[in-house]
Amino acid sequence: MEGIDEERVNLNLNEIWKACRKIQDAIFRYGFDICAEFCPHDPKGKGLISESLFSAILGKYKRIIGLSDFELREVTDYFRLRDGRVVYKQFCKVVCSENHDKSQKKDLATGLEWNDPMHVNVIPRPEDRRQLCLVLIKIALVSHLPLKPYFQDYELVSNNVGTVTVSHFSRVLHFLKIPVSDNDFLLLLKRYLKDSYMVNYVAFITHIESIIEYLKQRNLTDNAQQIVKDFPGCIVDLELPELPPVEGTNMAQRIFKDYCDHPKENRTDCDVVVCIQHQVHKNRIRIREFLEGFDLLHTGTVTINQFERALHNMGLGKFISHRDFQLLCYRYRDPIDTNRIMWRIFEDEVDRVFTVKRLEKTPLMQVESPPKNIKEMPRVGSLDWQEVGEKTRDLCEEALRKIQIRIRNRRLHLHPFFKNYDKLNSGHLRCRQANQIFTTNGILLSNDELNALIDRYGNELGFNYTRFLEDADPAEYAIPKLMPPASMQTACLSFKNNAADTENEEYVIQLLTKAKRQATVKNIPVIDFLQDFDRHREGEILEVDFRRGVDTADIKMTPNEMDTICKIFRSPKRACCVLYRDFCKALDEIFVQIETVTGDSEIIAVPLVHLANLDCVECFMNFEERTICSQALMKLARKPDEISNLSSVFKDFDRENCGTIRKNQLIRGLTVRDMHYMISSREFEAVFKCFGVQRGLDLEFNYREFLNILSIIYQNGQTKRNY
Repeated sequence: MEGIDEERVNLNLNEIWKACRKIQDAIFRYGFDICAEFCPHDPKGKGLISESLFSAILGKYKRIIGLSDFELREVTDYFRLRDGRVVYKQFCKVVCSENHDKSQKKDLATGLEWNDPMHVNVIPRPEDRRQLCLVLIKIALVSHLPLKPYFQDYELVSNNVGTVTVSHFSRVLHFLKIPVSDNDFLLLLKRYLKDSYMVNYVAFITHIESIIEYLKQRNLTDNAQQIVKDFPGCIVDLELPELPPVEGTNMAQRIFKDYCDHPKENRTDCDVVVCIQHQVHKNRIRIREFLEGFDLLHTGTVTINQFERALHNMGLGKFISHRDFQLLCYRYRDPIDTNRIMWRIFEDEVDRVFTVKRLEKTPLMQVESPPKNIKEMPRVGSLDWQEVGEKTRDLCEEALRKIQIRIRNRRLHLHPFFKNYDKLNSGHLRCRQANQIFTTNGILLSNDELNALIDRYGNELGFNYTRFLEDADPAEYAIPKLMPPASMQTACLSFKNNAADTENEEYVIQLLTKAKRQATVKNIPVIDFLQDFDRHREGEILEVDFRRGVDTADIKMTPNEMDTICKIFRSPKRACCVLYRDFCKALDEIFVQIETVTGDSEIIAVPLVHLANLDCVECFMNFEERTICSQALMKLARKPDEISNLSSVFKDFDRENCGTIRKNQLIRGLTVRDMHYMISSREFEAVFKCFGVQRGLDLEFNYREFLNILSIIYQNGQTKRNY
């Protein structure tokens, strides 16, 4: 037990020392004096302050330093006395004792000199070290391109120094066609992982380059290939041998086809009219407005060319072939003049999908809009499920039953997986992508069951995952069960006493943090939107009015999150009311912290500086967009602010001096300085997305960061000349 306690103490000391090193790096890099902020709160000079004040001062720089909540708590506990106060002078001696004079050491420029650029982790097992060496040799033999530019493009946008995320590290290996197996990739992460979530690519590239140089100097390339070839399982080979065919057996299909196009018999004129009715009802088209203009004499007929032109103007031409149009002409041809079409009869027959003519004469008639055959009309390319054989139907039902059991047991949520592939939001994706999603989530189906699912949900656009999820994932487990009114009232009255048992404290903190972030970024006084509902100033309003006020204040919350907040601030006197003042006080803690002076009854309001994260979902960029953005920045860096004086143009547009401009103002500024031709429209969208900032309901452009990046690229000589 003593050995275990000593090991735990060593681990805690390592975490504390690591956190102090982070604070030292940030102090040198950004030049702020964190130690000077403790002195005003200690007028007697004893070197002691309260724990909450110490945490608040460090919390202001938590995002700049990169300090986690766990590390902040560990540092606070280490310098805390038994009476609850913190010895801040000892903390200042640790983080501010070293000499950080930049004039004496001109080589220091980034503040990361305390971090080892070749930081790697120790792998204790010798067999793992041997396998890692073989994996590095294989990567060195496979990679024919320099690896450093692929990592530096990401570093230019994310402002990291020598590290990338795990996902980007895996993405670069995949882009360079180096398919490392899962076990070997985990082995690489064990070796080069830094700060628990970043990969030290500098050490990785250095090791690969040293291996390549060593093999070339000793002429050991052929021997290395033979060693790696004889070692099994170290890396996935791209070229797999084909399995020999076995008599009497059928090879299982690896994936199924990308689209479904079940052959149909030749359509009749009635089928064509039903198809037109379906599209007219779906798009709410008025037939009369497109055909009445051609009938100037009101004879009820138009020419064939005019009829065809009207169908194309309605948007129905893509659903009707030449043969179908000939059937329509034969169906509505004028018996007197065979070159004209009776469009009024065509209009009356198509408009039956909405209502029935002369309904006033039969008031008791029940009208179904749209008719059942129109509502259940299958999409083109799909199979008529009513005519499917019993075997295919049983296979489909068995596959759906397996998927439902898997979803229910594993609590799977398949909607995000399908949405990632559906870029156009059409509700369809390729069938092979659906098969890939099934395999990723551990849903193993036979080929016959997969083909049955295609017959059920496939059409000309691919796999209709919207209908599939309605049948396979009804999410019954996520629907709350209704309680009787008596039990609901009892639960509401006893919620304030049992809040710790009914709600997760971390989840509640996340909800309040989400609301605080939106209130800070948008600078919203939430109480102004809620106190108007409290006419008698009782401090509580109806739950319906509370939801309406929060929604009017533009605090984006999901219905489940709003239910949780209403439960937390439920009034103990009235079950239908919410204590809105307590909710506003919780939000005001981001601006003011209430403290009581020790030994006195005096209450002090300490203002806080809350640095909210300005990143938003609309500004997220994938690997391809970051690559396009870096190329566009290198092009624009040929004319930085020192040459083009872009800042003066942007400042003229920024009348509020908030550092952001709109999208049209950005293109106008580039046009004024004759820089709009240097990038394409796609690169312009990538640059705007990279420096986008959410301002209210619109996305604006942070031109100050943009000009700073252009200056850095120009000074480093990384401009791109061929554009």
